[in-house]
Amino acid sequence: MNTRSATVDLTWNGAAVTSKMAGMVTNFTYTDPASGEADSIDIDIQDRDRRWISSWMPTAGDSLSAKIKLQNWGREGNNRSLFCGFFVLDDFSFRGWPVNGSISAVSTPADSAFRETQRTKTWVNATIKEMATEIAGKAGIALFWDVQGAEFTIESIEQSKKTDCEFLMSLCDTYGYSMKVYANKIVIFDREEYKAKGVVATFAPSDLESFSWKSTLAGTYTGGEYTYTQQLSEYDIVAKVGGGNRILKMSGKADSVADAERKIKAAVNKANHGATSMQVTIMGNASLYAGQCINITGLAKLSGKYYIDKVTHSLGSGYTMQLDLSKV
Repeated sequence: MNTRSATVDLTWNGAAVTSKMAGMVTNFTYTDPASGEADSIDIDIQDRDRRWISSWMPTAGDSLSAKIKLQNWGREGNNRSLFCGFFVLDDFSFRGWPVNGSISAVSTPADSAFRETQRTKTWVNATIKEMATEIAGKAGIALFWDVQGAEFTIESIEQSKKTDCEFLMSLCDTYGYSMKVYANKIVIFDREEYKAKGVVATFAPSDLESFSWKSTLAGTYTGGEYTYTQQLSEYDIVAKVGGGNRILKMSGKADSVADAERKIKAAVNKANHGATSMQVTIMGNASLYAGQCINITGLAKLSGKYYIDKVTHSLGSGYTMQLDLSKV
């Protein structure tokens, strides 16, 4: 019988290094958030031969890619892999004794200006997709746009002393979109649309190595109101969504009632997301990623459909995954 195994294939500056690093990697972690932050990998190494602090010394900006490979996982012959993406080395450290180190890399473009150079620009009569396309092109990467429905034009918005990454992330957040950088692409999608999709897997109590669950009413809303001043008349206009007695009230700039409604709806959805959350640890599963939905069963009122906010893959003595979940 073939035994079950989980390994990591690594490429460093375009060269395969898995065999060279055999026996040196003690832990590997891949963090896959649905949005709001970059994907990342963390590698713990032992350096008894002191190669890493001499000829193999890393350099900030080195490029890495990683793939998790599973053999006979769950059953004999079940072989699959998970491509973690492309990463840029941004942090490394060493300690002793014995000498060992930690290497961290994030999935941002090789063009560091995307997240380091502040820019000031006024965007005029442009859709979010058009702005994202221009920013992605400037960073030398592609745009993966996965938002249904008609696009809308924003009359004017200021990028004031913000990096392209900060500006685009803030813009998406304002209008209820999720954004991340993965595999040399800026990925933008609508979280509410993804939450409406079907589940990809079901987990019973026996599948959970551990879990924690919590629910809160604080900071959640049944509706919202957005107040803005109409430029020509200087009258205050209030756009409303939802109803009830827990109303989120905001004010600011808006191009129209429809624009104000989009903003307040996005704010209410953001506030309500994660009101009921769960964190579970399961055996590693290369078919799960952030942004999908799963079912939890057999836990009475804790059971239900959950959206995956983050997946943390951990390979060391074994392969486990931690899922950060929000109830749908």
